[in-house]
Amino acid sequence: MRFLLSFCEFKALFCMKLLINTSTLSGTGVTQVAVSFIVECIKIPLNEYHVFLSPSVAKQLDQTKFPSNFFFYLIESHPIYGMKGFFTRRRIKKLYRRIAPDCVFSVFGPSCWTPSVPHLQGYGYGYCIYPESPIFTLLTLKERILITIHKKIYCYFLKRNGKYFVCETSSVSNRLHLLLNIPKANVFTVTNTCNTVFQSPLSNKRVLPLNTDDEFRFLSLCSFMKHKNLEILNRVIPLLQKRSLRKIRFVLTVDEVLFTQKISDEVKECIINVGKVDIATCPYLYRETDALFLPTLLECFSANYPEAMMMERPILTSNLSFATEVCGDAALYFNPMDPNDICEKILMIVTSVSLRQKLIENGRKQLTSFDSSFERARKYIDCCKRIVQLEKISDL
Repeated sequence: MRFLLSFCEFKALFCMKLLINTSTLSGTGVTQVAVSFIVECIKIPLNEYHVFLSPSVAKQLDQTKFPSNFFFYLIESHPIYGMKGFFTRRRIKKLYRRIAPDCVFSVFGPSCWTPSVPHLQGYGYGYCIYPESPIFTLLTLKERILITIHKKIYCYFLKRNGKYFVCETSSVSNRLHLLLNIPKANVFTVTNTCNTVFQSPLSNKRVLPLNTDDEFRFLSLCSFMKHKNLEILNRVIPLLQKRSLRKIRFVLTVDEVLFTQKISDEVKECIINVGKVDIATCPYLYRETDALFLPTLLECFSANYPEAMMMERPILTSNLSFATEVCGDAALYFNPMDPNDICEKILMIVTSVSLRQKLIENGRKQLTSFDSSFERARKYIDCCKRIVQLEKISDL
């Protein structure tokens, strides 16, 4: 029996030429996942990494800090839209043929082009898999029609572009395999987590105005997308003003134009809007607030949950399955469509120190169920290696 592997055999078993595709990504959450994964791949040095960068991902990566086994390609236009998309796809396919990777990992699909090698696509589009979400009751007829069309196009390209997928929770994985009518074995689960900046020491800098009035501050760290349900504050804040003796303020991180348009003047004095922030600022926002408030109606996963747990802040969020699966006993839940219920739960958090401490302690325990950034990256790589092996077996 031969015990020593030849170089070619060793390379086939342990090394891989991986094409990481982020060309379609622009949203904050998906960009953070992609950036974190790419950076953590530095710690997995045996592979060769070729990375297609969208402009939003490129802005957050310092390419000079990567070793020689990383190769970057800026994809300036989205590969699906108009004539620019047509020429972008042509360029992507040309680069792909030149690179000749063993596997392609589109951090979030669909990729809008179809590799001939094993292809893993991340999934993070809640509209397709949560038809029971209350968000659909808030949409206009035009919005519902557009969402229906988008869902059909999304699922079509998702199946066309590859047959392997990775989701961030087991329930999303189960729903996706039913939605696409694909084998369960083709859908992997790798948990999301908080960015490594939440593990770094914080300086003495301040982000928010000094809290001189002993007000209780809730942080809503999200954009002003409709499913985030931030407009509910227009109905919640007046109820709180009537019932709470302590001043309560909400800290938002939304576009100033949308803030002006969507939030009524009557409640703005109870809100601090700091505008869009980079990931490095987020830990400071948690430190300078007292609890996380997330009235969202639709998520596959929100990194806000493990972030709040890591920063030891109690969580107040929607009583919907995507939230309860991730948070467990580490959150106080409310009906996100009922301002009175939200008001009641806010007052419970504000007035009960013991409740806040219990949620924080439960959060510490719940945090152990999530992978670290490095573990997530390693599992993504393992999924890629797994599908390469599956395809080799199926070709025999």
